[in-house]
Amino acid sequence: IFYRKHSLKKDYKMFEIDTVIVWLQQNPEWVAYALFIAAFIESFAIIGIFIPGVVFLALISGMAASADIHLIKVLIIVFTASSMADLLSFFIGLKFSKRIDKIWPFIQNPDWLRKGRDFFKTYGVFGIILAKFIGPIRPLMPLTAGSLNMKFRSFLPVELFASLIWAPLYSLPGYFAGKAVFADINNFFLLLSILIAVVFTILLYMKLIKKSY
Repeated sequence: IFYRKHSLKKDYKMFEIDTVIVWLQQNPEWVAYALFIAAFIESFAIIGIFIPGVVFLALISGMAASADIHLIKVLIIVFTASSMADLLSFFIGLKFSKRIDKIWPFIQNPDWLRKGRDFFKTYGVFGIILAKFIGPIRPLMPLTAGSLNMKFRSFLPVELFASLIWAPLYSLPGYFAGKAVFADINNFFLLLSILIAVVFTILLYMKLIKKSY
């Protein structure tokens, strides 16, 4: 019974993603907005925990390429959305710092905050950059930094730097893959760059996971 419920839930999510992708193919003028939403969801506290948007972000980045959205515009959109999500998460943590443990969903999942705080105490300010590339920690770190009353002037430059690296790393592979698939580009160097980007992303992710755990 558990397996059946789990499978139905998974199939429902995949159906929803497929539906969105089909709709965006029919309405390419909304691709830029979808790209912003996907990057925001992936980075924003609480939402990013329940709805991992990294796959969705890769798909939308590919669609942005097929919709002839310039690469620079894609990077600006992803960077802006990610930064806004992190800043909003930081201020939420700052606002509720004294009682964040007692509000949903952390009152039901105290380990989330504990892991975020342990990570922050272990790596300090540099942990904000590291956490940006670790899925389970990414949406928690800005919130955690705010709840620990980190100075905004210290958080802002570190967050902007992290988002500046994160934006191309998480959008370029999908974008170039979209160029190759949708534009029917047969370019050896383009495909090679996609392969290098994907391999680099996987290696970096594995290295950071090993360091954090």
